[in-house]
Parts: sequence; structure tokens; C-alpha cells
Amino acid sequence: MNLSTFATRALITLTLALAPAALTGCAVDTVDYGQSDEYEVSAAKKAGRFELFVGQDGQHYFHLLAANGEKVLVSEGYTTKAAAQNGVTSCQVNGVDANAFDLQQAKNGEWYFNLLSGNGEVIATSELYTTKSNATKAIKTIAGIITKTAEVGAAPVAKPIFWTFRGIDGKYYFHLRAKNGQIVLQSQSYTTKASAKKGIDAVEANGVTESNFEVRDAADGRAYFVLVAQNGKVIGKSQMYGTKQSAEKGIDAVVALLVEAGESLPQ
Repeated sequence: MNLSTFATRALITLTLALAPAALTGCAVDTVDYGQSDEYEVSAAKKAGRFELFVGQDGQHYFHLLAANGEKVLVSEGYTTKAAAQNGVTSCQVNGVDANAFDLQQAKNGEWYFNLLSGNGEVIATSELYTTKSNATKAIKTIAGIITKTAEVGAAPVAKPIFWTFRGIDGKYYFHLRAKNGQIVLQSQSYTTKASAKKGIDAVEANGVTESNFEVRDAADGRAYFVLVAQNGKVIGKSQMYGTKQSAEKGIDAVVALLVEAGESLPQ
């Protein structure tokens, strides 16, 4: 089912201070942070936001968003909200030191990193980067973001929503939020805002078919999944999961989210 054949999505420009819960329109909206083409502000000099949410597995998590809305870290699962809040505190304490980040390479050659506590436990994990150089630069940027960030709140809960933004590397991206506030899929990079919006159409078209997803292995026993278009190009990636089984459940959740959204739109 190609969801782009349904009603045209409302494109809404807003700042990070606006909550998705205030939005109205289709079941899956598209939100654009609206940075100008002259956007050159260093992300490391701006405060981000920690958000708490309950995952599909019933555990509590937090993720860190940069000021532009980009998800730069996501935590391990915690059994209670209080434990997740303590995890945020640990992230704030340890994440200001770039030496606390452990760089890893996935089996497909991409790179990511874990933020470690003083006893070596993983506090949070980054997104995937295409090169080691980009991942190394991101560590320094994220350490700077954490230094500036104190705000902690609940992830917005409303409905599934696409967010488009300009990343800390200056390229354009989008991600997909589920109803619980979790960011379940993030795009590849695009050189223009218009091409990122076309990427959303591709996710809507391909993401309702489970066979279009592939589970891939990381280097440390973890797993993640990618969404592949008909031309073989990867158009979306998940966060890291502790096991392959958890990644497979993540695929089921994304497919169900997109199918449900499509069926609820007027034809």
C-alpha cells in the first residue's frame, strides 16, 4: 500500500518548542523544523532535550535530541521510570567527556558508539554513521550538546508522525515517531529538503511490507534493521537492539504503525 496516494500531508513549520501533541491532521503528519539553507550553527553550542518514553517491550527508555530534533543517543531499557531518570543523570555526568564514548563498527562497515559509565556499562548508543570520521566528529559534538542540556521531559504522545530536520552534519533527514514518542526509524542523509520529503514517500510505500526490511548485525552482538526500497537502496534504519529477536519485533511495530496509519486516512 502506497500511503502517498492518500490525502496530502499537512506540512507544518515549527520550532523545537512546539509539541507534536498540538498537531492536527492526518494520522501520520510531516513536521518540518524549517531551518534556512544558511543553517551553520554549531550543534555543540546548543542545548538539546532528554525525552523519556515506554518502549514496545514495556521497558522505560530515554533518548537525547539535539536542538534541531535529531536523535543522537538512545538508552538501554530500564524496568522503571525512576531507573531511566537515573540513566539520564548518568548520561549527563559521563557524556561530557568524549573519552567515555566507545567507538564500534557494524559488520556492514558503518560506525556507531556507546556511551559508557565509569564501570564500563553501556548507558546509551548512537545512530549509525557511514564513516569512522563522521562518528568521531559526532562524539565531540554530542559531548558538547550534553554539556549544555539539562531539560528532561516525557516524549510527546499523540500519533505517528514524520519529522524532517537538518542534521548536525548539515544534511537533511527525517525520522518516524510512534505514538509512544519513540523514534522507530531514521532516514539516510539527503542533500536537499525536497529529496528528504520524497524519501518519506518511499518509506510510506515500502514500509508496509515486512519483506522490505532486513535485520543486520552490529559488532558487539547487537542488531538493527534497515528498510530497503525496490531499487535496493536503504531508506531507513532503526536504533540498536540488544538481540536479533528484539529487532524483528521492532520491524513488526513499524509495519503495523504504517499500515494502521494508511487505513485511517480518508481515501
